[in-house]
Amino acid sequence: MSGRKIILSMCLPVAETLKPYQVNFRLFQLAGYGSVKSIPKREFPIYYEKEKKLFQIVVRMSDAPGSLMSILEVLGRKVNLIATSTYTLGDGTAILSAFSEPLSSTETIAGIQKALGSSPVTIESDVTEGKGGLLVDTFHSGLQVGGEDYMLLRRAGLSGVFDHIVKIFGTGGEVLLYEEGLAMAQRNAKNMNDLLTPEVVGPNTSYLIEFLTAQGWGVFEPTAGKGSHEGTVKMSHCFECEHGSTVRKHCDFMRGYFEGSANFTLGVSMQVEELECALRGDKACIYRVTHRKKSGQA
Repeated sequence: MSGRKIILSMCLPVAETLKPYQVNFRLFQLAGYGSVKSIPKREFPIYYEKEKKLFQIVVRMSDAPGSLMSILEVLGRKVNLIATSTYTLGDGTAILSAFSEPLSSTETIAGIQKALGSSPVTIESDVTEGKGGLLVDTFHSGLQVGGEDYMLLRRAGLSGVFDHIVKIFGTGGEVLLYEEGLAMAQRNAKNMNDLLTPEVVGPNTSYLIEFLTAQGWGVFEPTAGKGSHEGTVKMSHCFECEHGSTVRKHCDFMRGYFEGSANFTLGVSMQVEELECALRGDKACIYRVTHRKKSGQA
């Protein structure tokens, strides 16, 4: 059993099993604990804890209300869960993938699989043991978001690639990054339109920008301007500049990305100017989006 990890697609029946606990969350809020603050999502393609006995557990189960709870009850008697991921396969089944440590030092793969087999919602399962405290996800063969194939990249690594391009090509490298941002935004906007339809995307552009935040691009704060479709976007924790640079002074890729996204989504010619940039010592990157002036227009 193997498959691609599907991000952001928890099925309704799985979510239904959590409903009884909503009242408890509300009690925490009333007691003064407040809402959960936004944090980076933690992915676990790899985990290490020296000399710890670790297991990866993958279960394909029925995608029916109560299924997830049934599996968790079984696992709760065998292991301590370190990280989990749950998603629907769209065929009446769902996947639970978990990194875990056994409650007993004598626990075995066979023992966990036997316990999982006792649940009527289990269709099939796969359990693998780590090596000397090292556990690698050997089940998933990639990532999928909205049916599209994705991959994980280190932010600092990608920023370093941008540095290298500008170091080699100078101002030509800055133009290249801008053009690549422009082209990628147009392709991504088309994919989003194909997935959700323009009728959904159009009025929800400010909301959909959170999709980039969830992927680790940065934190966005759009503000409407005076003109139609015009305004500014404040971008904090920008992946293009947060790690600094000795050769770049502005975020050419993101400037192109904002422009390409605006052009495609709005269907009119827009231009984007970066007013402030963390690479120049500013607290955040601020972009101004305006209509592109026609040739000869003051």
